[in-house]
Parts: sequence; structure tokens; C-alpha cells
Amino acid sequence: MNFSEYLIKWGLTGLIWSAWCILHSILNSEGLIRRSGLLDSAIGRYYRLIYSIVAVITLLIAYWITPNRQEFELWRFQGPALVIVFLVWAPAVVMFYLTFRFFNIWDFLGLTSLGIGRKSGDSSKKLITWGIYGVVRHPQFAAGLMTLWARNLTDTGLVINIILSLYLIAGARVEETRLLTLYGDQYAQYMKKVPRFVPNHMPSIRAIFQRTGITGENK
Repeated sequence: MNFSEYLIKWGLTGLIWSAWCILHSILNSEGLIRRSGLLDSAIGRYYRLIYSIVAVITLLIAYWITPNRQEFELWRFQGPALVIVFLVWAPAVVMFYLTFRFFNIWDFLGLTSLGIGRKSGDSSKKLITWGIYGVVRHPQFAAGLMTLWARNLTDTGLVINIILSLYLIAGARVEETRLLTLYGDQYAQYMKKVPRFVPNHMPSIRAIFQRTGITGENK
């Protein structure tokens, strides 16, 4: 492949994954979906499940149609370098786990509409500022960024990583705008104390695994 062919391949890859991000954003836009009346229709209770299924299927399609002819490796973790992967992925997995101690994974996947798991109560409406959310404001997004870059990477993979990283960063900003509208000054003060992705201090293990707020915090 000459350079122009590589540019075409990278451009198509960028278009495919940008389209997936746009579709994912539209389907995940609660305001847009709610205004459409879809959540009030007969399939409203199953929307989260349908959304999860569509997200996975379209993700697999995007991966399948991504042009990967004559890829070349940019870096590969092997031998002693695998320690780096472990040191990045292990905290990322723990961060994912800690977020779902606050949010019902069955609700998240939409499986409670099928009677699987237990539907959460009003806890999802609380502003959580303790536990892993006292370390970074967006632990799921931070963990996603960590796992994206701590893996073997090709030229095509680099394009995908850039698109998905920008998507996660933009998603965090959109989420912050929504939470500022919802919680006002309480969230603004939280933003001043807790960084978005990168911790500014090393909290205690007990604080990271804390499940409830202390006296004086929003519970």
C-alpha cells in the first residue's frame, strides 16, 4: 500500500467509528429520546435493554467492517512489558467494579425489564461524591481510557483509539453539563475538589471502597 491508500484506510476507519459514536450518543441522549415520546410508548420499559443490544451489535459491525489490510504494529506489550498492562488494567477493572457498587448493573444493561436482577430504588438520583467518586469524577470513562491505550496497537487501532478517546472525553463534559443543571452549586463545588480523570491525591483504601457518604455529605 502506498501512502494515499493508507490515508484512505485511516479516513474510512475514522468515519466508521465516528458514525458509531454519533449513533451511540443519539440513542443515549435521554432528553432527545424522552422528547420523542418513545419512553412513554409500549416499548419504553425495554428501551435500555434495546439500547444495550443495539450498542453491542453496532460495535461488532463497526469492528468487522473496519479496513485492516496491511496493518502495521505501532507497539506490542510482551515479555517484561506485560507488567505495564497489568499495572494499568488491574486498577481499571477495580474502578469499573467500584462504580457498579453504586449503580445497579442490571438497570444499566436494561435486564431488570426482563425480571433479571433487582431494580434499584432512588439511590441513582443521589449525587455520589465519596468512594471511587471521591477520587475522580468519571471513573468509568477514566478506566475506559486506560484500557484503550494499554494494549497492543496497530495503525488502524490508533485511529480507533483517538476517536474513542475523544468520544469519552466529550461524553464526560456532556455528563458534567447535565449534572450541573441537575445539582447546581453542589456539583460545581464537587468539580473543584475532585479531578475529572487523573487523581490529585492518593486516598486510603478504606475511602476508595466507601459505599455511603459521611455525615454532612449528600446521601
